[in-house]
Amino acid sequence: MTAIRRIPGWEIIEGAGGGYIAIRTVLVSEHSPLSNVRCGATLPELFEHLEEETRGRANSNGRRGRARDRAG
Repeated sequence: MTAIRRIPGWEIIEGAGGGYIAIRTVLVSEHSPLSNVRCGATLPELFEHLEEETRGRANSNGRRGRARDRAG
C-alpha cells in the first residue's frame, strides 16, 4: 500500500485490492458515532465519504448525518 496524500486528520492510502482507504490520524473512541476508517472505490468517492463524516458531525452534534438519522 502506498500513501496518497494527507488531508487534515486523515491518512489516505491505496487499498491492496484496489480502491482507497482513509485512516484517522488520531483515533476516536469505539463508543463514538464517528468513523476511524472510511473507504472508497475512487478518490472522489472517498472524499465524498470524508465530507459526509465532517457534515454528520457538524449537523448532528456527534451523530452521523445519515438519511435514516434525519428521517421521521
